[in-house]
Amino acid sequence: MVVIFTQKADDNLASLVKAVDEVQKTNAKLGTVVVGVSGVEEADFEKLQDTHKLTTPLSIAKDKDGPPKYSLNKEAAVTVVVYRKGGAVEKTFAFKDTKSAADKAKDIAEAAEGALKEKPKDK
Repeated sequence: MVVIFTQKADDNLASLVKAVDEVQKTNAKLGTVVVGVSGVEEADFEKLQDTHKLTTPLSIAKDKDGPPKYSLNKEAAVTVVVYRKGGAVEKTFAFKDTKSAADKAKDIAEAAEGALKEKPKDK
């Protein structure tokens, strides 16, 4: 599961989401969602969806700052949480702007693929 929290809906975000979409196309078990926080509105996501035809669901957080249990850094324009099967966090990423997030899209996609792999059992 990949959860992308974003304070901005722009072309850079779309690049990041498309990279994760590619992983999802060949790994239906992945599960991905983008959550708008800190002022991102439904209209912002509608425009993004119309322009880029993303397959990942886009949602707006009820709480402006995102779900409290995530304690999102308000300085991070994009926060990505990659979960393993069972709910353990595999990796987290935080970026000051959407361009920085887009630049690391490949790393995030690789982390998503890695989260799908079975962890070796301890001997």
